[in-house]
Amino acid sequence: MSVNNFLQPETLYRLVCRPALPRDTPDVMELTSRIWEGDDYVPYVWADWMLDYQGLLAVAEYGGRVVGLGKLTRLDPASWWLEGLRVHPEYEGRRIASRLHEYLLAHWQKVGREVLRLATTSTREAVKHLCERTGFRKMLEVTSFIAAPIPVEKAPFAPLEACDLDAALEFALGCQTLAASAGLVELDWCWAVPARQHLEGAQERSGAWWWAPEGERRGLLLARPDEHDGKKLLMIQMIASAAEELPACLQDCRTLAAELGRELVAWFAPLHPLVVEALQTAGYHRDWDDALYIYTLRRL
Repeated sequence: MSVNNFLQPETLYRLVCRPALPRDTPDVMELTSRIWEGDDYVPYVWADWMLDYQGLLAVAEYGGRVVGLGKLTRLDPASWWLEGLRVHPEYEGRRIASRLHEYLLAHWQKVGREVLRLATTSTREAVKHLCERTGFRKMLEVTSFIAAPIPVEKAPFAPLEACDLDAALEFALGCQTLAASAGLVELDWCWAVPARQHLEGAQERSGAWWWAPEGERRGLLLARPDEHDGKKLLMIQMIASAAEELPACLQDCRTLAAELGRELVAWFAPLHPLVVEALQTAGYHRDWDDALYIYTLRRL
């Protein structure tokens, strides 16, 4: 190290990964304003993340400044989720993302159980290599498909009742279409194996239905409201049905979207030949060029 470099204060700084504190908020807001052209979702969830005492919200501090962040979230007793990995654009290329990832992973290994998952886009080569280096395995590729609603007098769906939760879970876990999604349900940009609590939450917010053409229960649908380019949409979280009936169920989801007053129906669908063919048959088209890769790490 030259004398001149030694005299530069930044050469004396040490990167520290630690739990986030309320005083970090201004730095985090500045950092995230540089992400996705200022359209990062982190500012909208930061306050809630600060209150999550089951998981861990972490930051990377360098020279008294927050230059990165990441979040470990407990989805249910058997699964955890890594999300929100961010590095300030001015500090990229310094292994800050790796240090945060390893810090959160070490915490999970102390307190977690069963499974840890995360999602990254198919274009983020550095994150994919980081996942593979730390023992994660890619389990699923999904991407966005959308379709317009189909107005009908009555969509063939019946709300899931609380008394049917156990039967609905058993039905879903035995369906071919769930297997095509690596057995996972989407939980607002997180993925997990369906559990009773997930169905119960969807049922309580009126987001769970039996698909019942001609009054016969032949499928199960979980969906949530969302927005896309300013349009109200019905976001499919899980479809469980027989493989041969998936096209009809997907088409009927378009009628449900119309009944609910949504302007689009969408699904982060698995890039599985069975599912893609069914989507095309039902009139959906791919909305993203890229995909999300879902990675999984299991405890030994």
